Amino acid sequence: ARTDDAIVSPIHERQGEVLKFIGDGVLAIFPTGEEGDFTSTTARALGAATDGLARLDAINGARREAGRPDILVGIGLHLGEVVYGNVGAADRLDFTVIGPAVNLAARLEGLTKRVMRPLVTSQAFAAACPHTLVSLGFHPVRGFNEPEEVFGLPG
Repeated sequence: ARTDDAIVSPIHERQGEVLKFIGDGVLAIFPTGEEGDFTSTTARALGAATDGLARLDAINGARREAGRPDILVGIGLHLGEVVYGNVGAADRLDFTVIGPAVNLAARLEGLTKRVMRPLVTSQAFAAACPHTLVSLGFHPVRGFNEPEEVFGLPG
């Protein structure tokens, strides 16, 4: 199995959209619709993340058997408003999302190393998610004035 498929396929299978690959990273969104209930959206996003981690774990098992190092990932999940569309200059447009919510999601991914967890969510995501997530405490986030309470999978 390919490593990028391990992460990307679960996103597509749950109606997520991969907007771009950035180095070894992926920016994906799960559109929420207009109804204001984000339960199904957060459940789909968390399901894609945990499925991707499980698929990567299987790949890493085979890598270990072959004497190769594990591939480590960090996943940041956040729920927030974004600006969505073609962004940039007339000669260099890029279809993407921008805004503070995107910045926080990227910073959460970076926090995975500090808290030594493969998946970290924001408080906003955890509050809307129907699955149990546990607080990992408050952590400073670059570019934000207040520390963010972050959440992870139990165990």
